[in-house]
Amino acid sequence: MNHEDRRTFNTHNLVDIRHIRVNTRLRALKRMEKYLQDIQNPYFFSCGNLTVRLAFLDKGNDLSTHLKHYFSNYNR
Repeated sequence: MNHEDRRTFNTHNLVDIRHIRVNTRLRALKRMEKYLQDIQNPYFFSCGNLTVRLAFLDKGNDLSTHLKHYFSNYNR
């Protein structure tokens, strides 16, 4: 999403990550699938009154790798 798109995007349509619940009884892959379904856009969401936009360097790991690592270590 470029700078112009962010200014015209309606942030009221973003999913608030505070309302996403992680079911720790599910296997890591299913947890990740459920999270992606619930968050709708894992790169652009809200957290209360804040708008969150994720971006990664071309040389770093992609979002999928980060999410797999996070959900495979989620033990709450």
